[in-house]
This record gives sequence, C-alpha cells and structure tokens, in this order.
Amino acid sequence: MRAYKRLTRSERYYIYVWYYEQKITLRQIALRLHRTPKTVYDEVHNNRRRPDVPLDKFPYDPEYANWLAAQNRINRRYGKIQTSHGALNRVQKAIEEKHWSIPMIAHSMKNVPSTATLYRYLHIGVTALKSYQKRKYHLPPKSMRDIMRSNAESDFMKQHSIDVRPETIQKRRTFGHWEMDCIDSPQGTNASLLVFYERKSRYIEIMKVDNKRSTQMHDAIQHFLERHSKQVHSITTDRGHEFTNFDVMSLLIDHHIKVYFAHAYCPEEKGGIERINRDIRRFFPKGQSFTKVTLVALRAVQDIINHYPRAVLQWKTPHMCYHQFLNSQKFRQKATKQTPRLA
Repeated sequence: MRAYKRLTRSERYYIYVWYYEQKITLRQIALRLHRTPKTVYDEVHNNRRRPDVPLDKFPYDPEYANWLAAQNRINRRYGKIQTSHGALNRVQKAIEEKHWSIPMIAHSMKNVPSTATLYRYLHIGVTALKSYQKRKYHLPPKSMRDIMRSNAESDFMKQHSIDVRPETIQKRRTFGHWEMDCIDSPQGTNASLLVFYERKSRYIEIMKVDNKRSTQMHDAIQHFLERHSKQVHSITTDRGHEFTNFDVMSLLIDHHIKVYFAHAYCPEEKGGIERINRDIRRFFPKGQSFTKVTLVALRAVQDIINHYPRAVLQWKTPHMCYHQFLNSQKFRQKATKQTPRLA
C-alpha cells in the first residue's frame, strides 16, 4: 500500500500565496510541492467553508482548511453522530432524571442507539451524555470462609447456616425469599438504613432506624413484615449483632420465617443486596449521615432503584416483576376460593 502524507499547515499557506498572489496554476503548485494535481485541486476547492460557491466569490482560507482537516480526521476516527436530537434529548432525560445506566437506556427505550454506540458517544464527549457517571463494578473480595471455618461455631449458627439453605432459594426459583442488611452512617452516628431485597424479583425496601439496638430493629422488621404479609418465607443476612439478638430471632420464628446466616467475612454469599447497597450509595455517599434523611427521600430513592430495567429480568423493572407476582398470587387465591368442594 502506498504511503500517504497529509498536507501540512505550511504547505497550505504556500498554496494560498502562490495561487492568489503569484497567480501560479494549481498544476505548477503541485509540482513545486511534489504532490499530485488532484491533491492540490481537492484541497483548494473542497477544503473550505463553502465548497458549493465558486473560488472567486468564496476564496480558499489556509487557516480554516487546516482546522477542518483536523476535524475530519477526528470524525473519521470516531464515526459520525447519526442519532437525532430528539433521541439524544430522551437519553439525556433518562440519565439526569431516572439515573439509568447506558445498558438500561439501550434495551428499554425505543429509537435510541445501541449500547456500544452510546458508550462511543460517551467517549467522544457528546453533550447528551455529559452528566453520565460510570458505575464501578468491583471484583468479588477474597473469601475468608476457609479461615473462619477453623473457628468453632455455635449449634444455633450451624442450624441456620447458609449451607443448609435449599437449592430452590439458591437458584432464585421461587418468590418470597429475601436478603437483609444495614447501611451505616459515619462512625459516631447511630442512624442506619435497613435494606430488604427480594431475590427473585430484585425488589427492594428501605427503612430508616435511629440505632441498631434490638428494640429498634425489632420494630422495623415487624413493620416490614406487616407491609408484606404472607410474602416473606425466608431471610438471608449476615452475623451482625443487630440480626442475631434474641428479640429479632424470636420475631422471625413467631412469623414462621426461616433465617439463614452467611459465613463471616463472606459478603458474596448475599451478593444481591451488596450490589443494591452500591446503588443506594450513589444517592447517599459514604461519609453522609442518615440522621437528617427524610422518609420522602428514602421513598424516592427506593422508587428509582425499583424502576431500573434489569438485564437479569429481561429488561423488566423489579417493581413490574414484584407486582406481577402479587397479582398472579391474588388470582390463584381467588380461584381457589371459587372452586367448589367435592362431596
């Protein structure tokens, strides 16, 4: 393949001076610059502000020609933006108001570019994606299960260990199995967020507790169970003192809810709620106290996250999947009541 050398800025000024001041023909200029006549001809006629206007009415400008050539190289490198302004405005609105990620936008909105194209627009600095913040996906931490297994465990922890959790819960085959965790304020502040996460639908519930004493946790969990009556069959959580105390365990046992504890220093065993905690931290960054966080703010964040289209849900939202199950459950109960008993 023949090597090609682009015209330099000085060569463009030579073309301007020789053509307009010394009245040298374009063919002679090409010989002086050791270029082909077509190269010089295309430079003078096409690389200017108005190529559709004759040269005598709109002359060649070497400074503008040099800038335009640089822009054309950039466009050839990244490709042209062929998306309409309306689609870009809808993408910008989804980013700023709904806090959607690029895959969510590409799979859940109509007449928008693909995921790869949106990432390319983000890379070249398209204005519609200027406020987009890339989400951090951390590698799973090193498991310390083998280290902790050497320590003696109580019989209670062995009976409620995640190792004995049924496979149907592990594979997310049935509805009504939740994970539970706490997000703490900075050290010295007692207020925390109590988060519940339904494993199959990915639906979340966020509650605020003033502290992690047994009475506060008992009341918060009881309120959650009242809101989701007959929809909680099991809860998987860690071994924090706020979950393993007598009051909380008695409450869950009284409601016939099975409890499973993950191994110490193994947050990946309840990775779903750990992933949700990162989403919540986007709205309440580390270092922010939860003391002044209002119920309205919590409900707004919960509503935003529950309306995220999820790839694992075939780009449906957790809110949609959760309420679809509730509606189907109510329909089955109604059908059961209407079925006549056999004599």
